[in-house]
Amino acid sequence: MSHKSIHSFAAVILFATNLQAQQTIRGTVRDPQGKPVSGASVVLYRTGAAEPIARAQTRAGEFIIPNTAPSNYLLEVTAEGFRRRSIVINSLDPVTVQLQIAGVDQRIVVTAEGAAQTIDQVSKAASVIDAAEIAERNEYSLSETLRDTPGLLVRNLGGPGQATTIRMRGLRADATAVLIDGLRFRDTATIQADASSFLSTFNVINLDRVEILRGSGSSLYGTNAVGGTINAVSDAGGGSFHGGLQMEGGTLGLMRGRATASGGVKDNRLTFSGGLLHLNVLSGVDGDDRARSSGFQTFSRYVLSSKTSVAGRVFFSDDFVQPNVSPTSSGIPAANIPNSTIVRAIPFLPGQDNSGATYYPSRDDSDNRRSSRFWSGALIFRQNLHRTADWQTSYQRVHTNRLFMNGPAGPGFQPAVSNFSQFLGDIDTVDTKLQWRPRNWYAVTGGYEFEREGYLNADNNRLPAPATVSTRTVAGQRSNAAYFANQITLAQQRLQVSISGRGQFFALDRPQFVYSGAINPYGNVLSVSPPRALTGDLAISYFLPKTGTKLRAHGGNSYRAPGLYERYGAGFFYNSVTNAVAYSPYGDPRLSPDRYNSVDAGIDQYLLGDRVRLSGTWFYTRIAQITQFDSSANIVRPPTDPFGRSSGYFNGAGGISRGAELTAELRPARATLLRASYSYVNADTDQDVSVRGFFSTLGVPAHSVMFLGHQQFGRRTDVTVDFYRSSNYYNPLSAAGRARAYLYPGATKLDIVAGHVLWEGDGHSLRAYAKVDNALNLRYFENGFQAPRATFLTGIQILFK
Repeated sequence: MSHKSIHSFAAVILFATNLQAQQTIRGTVRDPQGKPVSGASVVLYRTGAAEPIARAQTRAGEFIIPNTAPSNYLLEVTAEGFRRRSIVINSLDPVTVQLQIAGVDQRIVVTAEGAAQTIDQVSKAASVIDAAEIAERNEYSLSETLRDTPGLLVRNLGGPGQATTIRMRGLRADATAVLIDGLRFRDTATIQADASSFLSTFNVINLDRVEILRGSGSSLYGTNAVGGTINAVSDAGGGSFHGGLQMEGGTLGLMRGRATASGGVKDNRLTFSGGLLHLNVLSGVDGDDRARSSGFQTFSRYVLSSKTSVAGRVFFSDDFVQPNVSPTSSGIPAANIPNSTIVRAIPFLPGQDNSGATYYPSRDDSDNRRSSRFWSGALIFRQNLHRTADWQTSYQRVHTNRLFMNGPAGPGFQPAVSNFSQFLGDIDTVDTKLQWRPRNWYAVTGGYEFEREGYLNADNNRLPAPATVSTRTVAGQRSNAAYFANQITLAQQRLQVSISGRGQFFALDRPQFVYSGAINPYGNVLSVSPPRALTGDLAISYFLPKTGTKLRAHGGNSYRAPGLYERYGAGFFYNSVTNAVAYSPYGDPRLSPDRYNSVDAGIDQYLLGDRVRLSGTWFYTRIAQITQFDSSANIVRPPTDPFGRSSGYFNGAGGISRGAELTAELRPARATLLRASYSYVNADTDQDVSVRGFFSTLGVPAHSVMFLGHQQFGRRTDVTVDFYRSSNYYNPLSAAGRARAYLYPGATKLDIVAGHVLWEGDGHSLRAYAKVDNALNLRYFENGFQAPRATFLTGIQILFK
C-alpha cells in the first residue's frame, strides 16, 4: 500500500472516530396535550458525573445539545407551571420529554453518591430544597432553610447572626458535614473543626439548591460526614442574562439587600453567576444584639473544548455580632433548685412572678463582641478522556479569621478588663479522581485527596503585670486519603447498588508555643501521628415501577477527626474556687478519631399518579468512640493527666441513637404543595460526663413535627405557611454546686409569607411580599437563649430575564 493510500485510510478512520465521538442530542419537550413547550430549561449530566456538562433552552419545544459522546445521560427538564422531570437517555436516540401539570418533582441528586442520580435511583435517605422554595419561604440563611428537613435539628441561640448549630439523627453538631458544590467546607479554627462556626452567617446569596443526605457519608466526603451531609450547590448560570434585586426590612432592626446576576455567552461555553448580600440587625431580641453580615458568592465555568472545562467559585463573608451572656443558675435562690438530677427549666423574667424560677436566661452583655471573616475559593478542572472515562482535579482553600473580645460589663462573672482571643485557620485541599464507566450498568470512581490545615490561637487577658497572661499556639495537620466508589445499575435501572470506601491517614506537625505568664503544658510534647480512619459504605435500592414503590437500605461506618483546638487548645474560664477568670489548657494531642457505625432502611411510595410521595426511614447509629469534654475533674484530673489539666478533652465512650423519619408530600396541582414530616429520636450515651447519673443525650427532643404549605393564586399571588413543633428536651446547666439536666419546653413556631406580583412586563417583574415569623407570638427558649417573638418584615423583589 502506498504512503498516499495509508494517509487516506488513516484520515477516514480518524474522521469516523470523530463522528462516533461527537454526537448531537436532539429532543422535544411537550405538555400533556402534546403541544411544544418553549422556554423550558434542559440540564444534561453524564452518568457517574457530579456536575452538569451542558445546558439548553427549548425553542418551539425543541432543544439541541451538540458535541456529546455516545453514552447514557441524565436529563433534567424544568418549565414554569409544570412538574420537574428527570430521565435517563441515550445520546444516539431522539428524546421526547412530556411534562405533567401535577405531581411531585422528579429531581436530580448528586450528594447521595457523589454522582448525578434521579430521585428514583437514590438508595439513601435524601432531600432537596431548591431556590424556588427558599424564595417562597423567604429564608435568609442556610440553617433556617434546613429547619423543615426530617431528622435534622436546628438550634439558633438568640436570633439573626447568633450562634447556630445543626444536628442530624440525634448526634452532635460536629457529626454533620457541610459541602459547597461537593467540596468539604469546615473551619479548622473552631473547636471541633467542623462547619458550626459558619452557620450563623452562612446566608443565602447565590444558591441553586441545597441537597441533604441523611446517614453515613465519610467514605465519600471524609471527616464529619456521620449523621448526614449538607451540600449547598451554587447557581451554575447559563442561558440569557438574568438576575434580581431584593430589599427588605422589619422588626429587630433587620435590613437585608441582595443582588444576583447570571447568564452565559458564546453559546454557554462561558456560564457565570454571582450575588451580593448585606444583612444588618440593629437591635435584635433584647435591643442590643446587633449583628452584621456582608458577603458575595460567585461561580463560573468555561468549556475549553468539547471534552475539557474549568470552573471556579468564591464565597466570602465579613461578619460582626454581639452575643449575650449564657444562661446560668447563679443568683437563683438555692431553695428553688430541687435536690434531683432533673430540674424543670423555669426562666427568670423581669416584671413577673419569679418565685419558682430555676435559671436566668441569656442576658445582654454590652461589651461582648465577635468579628469574623472567611472566604472559600475553589478551582475544578474536568477532562473527558474517553466516552467511558472522565478525570477531575479540584483545589479548594478555606481561610478564617475570628476575633473575640469581652470586657467587665454585663451580668454574672466577667473579666476585670477586656480580654482578647484570636483564631486563624487555613485548609488547603487537593483532590483528583478518575471516573470510569466500562458498561452502561457499571461505574467506578477512584481518587486521592491531600489536605493541609493550619491553626493559630492567640490569647491575652490584658491585665497589668504581673497578672498578664499571653499565649500563642501554632499547629498544623496533614492528611492523605485514598477512596473508591462503585455504582451498579441492573434490572432496567430498577436495582441500584453502591459500594464505597476510604482510608484516611493523619500526621501532626510539630506545634509552636509562646507562653507568657502561664506554664506551657505542651512544651515537651513530641509530634504524634493520630490513628488512621478506615470507612466503608454499602447502599441498595430497588424500584417497582408498577406500584411506584422504592425499597432502600444503607449501612456503613464513619468518623470525625479531632480539631487542632481539641489537641492543643486553651482559654479563659471562671474559677469558682478563686472567684476569678483563669487560664487553662484543654487539649490532648493524643486524641483518636471519633468512630461511628450506622444502618438505615426505608421505603418511598408514589400514589395517585405521582401526586403523592410517602417516605419512611428507620435508622440506628452506634457511637463506638467520641471526643468528650470533662469540666468537673471526674476523668481529667491534674495528678494523673500528663498535661496537668483539671478539665479538657478526652476519648470517651459513645452511645446509641435510633429512630424514624416519616414524610408525606402532596402535589395535586402545580399551584399547590403540601409537605409534612415527623421525626423520632431516641439517643443515649454510655458515659455520664455532662451530668452525673444522666445518660439521655442532651439537647435533642424525642419528637418533632414539621408542615409546609404553599399555594399559588393565579399568576400573581402566593402564600406559604411553615409550621414547626418539637417536644421537651434536656440540656445541662450547673445549679446548686453540681451539673443538672434542665428540662426545657419544646418550641412551637409558625411562619407565614405572602407575596404579590405588582407588575409584570416583557422579561421584568416587580413583586412585593411580607413575612411574619413566630406568628403565634409564643415565648420560647433555645437551650436557655430567648428566641425572637413575633417579628414582621416586608420587602420588594425585582426580577429580570
